[in-house]
Amino acid sequence: MKNHKLSVLLFAAIVTLLTPGCTQKADNTDPLPSWKQTEMKKSITDYVAVAVEKIPIEDRIAVFDLDGTLACETPLWGEMYCAVANLNLQSEKNPTLLNDTAYKYAKALGINPADTSITNHWAGKNFNYVDSMVWKAFAGVDNEKYVEFCKNYLGTAKSIDYKMPLAKMFYQPMVELLNFLKANDFTVYVVSGSMQGMLWGLCPDQIGFDRAHLIGTWQQMSPVYTSNSNTQFILQNSIYSPKDDKNGKSLNIYHQIGKTPVFAFGNTTGDFGMFHLTSTSTYPHAAYLLNHDDTTREYAYPPYHGTADLGWRDSLTNNGWNLVNMKENFETVWMK
Repeated sequence: MKNHKLSVLLFAAIVTLLTPGCTQKADNTDPLPSWKQTEMKKSITDYVAVAVEKIPIEDRIAVFDLDGTLACETPLWGEMYCAVANLNLQSEKNPTLLNDTAYKYAKALGINPADTSITNHWAGKNFNYVDSMVWKAFAGVDNEKYVEFCKNYLGTAKSIDYKMPLAKMFYQPMVELLNFLKANDFTVYVVSGSMQGMLWGLCPDQIGFDRAHLIGTWQQMSPVYTSNSNTQFILQNSIYSPKDDKNGKSLNIYHQIGKTPVFAFGNTTGDFGMFHLTSTSTYPHAAYLLNHDDTTREYAYPPYHGTADLGWRDSLTNNGWNLVNMKENFETVWMK
């Protein structure tokens, strides 16, 4: 009788081990294998452990910048690659458009995206050609066609330096971090200064984010209603304020999420708005800045755009934010 009971117990144990979903809770698998074994990696995993213990699931909100944080932004970034491409398509059909500086810049960048004679001078104090080119490129186009253009163009055009499709130039360590947070019941949002339509075209297929979790700058649009047809939202040559940058990120997070994040990750001082917002959380919170310092595997540039912000390190120190040096912390760079 005892042998029979022992056999039943042994059989039950074997079935439990072999049944999907019945594995033991203890799992020693490294959730961030593309991160080097550094104190910064440990701080992330330690934070998540604390968050799981102390923060209710509904309040585990994480926000990530896109360009330069999740995906490459050098020499251009997704929305600008698309803007340059479509401006050039327009000027090919109508060469008189090349009398406009925005179209001249686009033609030069179409030949060489790293042309510093353009990129060093296109964001002046009196007029910002960066914004002008992005807004102008698809003005008059249905937003869904813009989304589709971005999806198709970024999926086929390749990096001049790394010869991979632009849509694939996400950082593997950051993709792992997104998945690690999701696995621990964080609700994760991408919060980007880029146009929301570009986010809709790029992110769902590449990193599995649906539109509800993609917060970008909204280009102004006008609805066009047609019977028995989908409504068109025609893009205008302007945006709805504020742009999703600096304090605009905080405002748009509040407007679209309605909660304060507990975890934030960015790569420039333009992300400090959402860092400050995150730091006001009454729950355990953390903010991380990705520093591009790897000229061999990616690029090196300071964590600000436009006017130099030489006090950025002081901001990190004074606020307890973390600096993640790519060279030091990334075992590999590009998404697998």
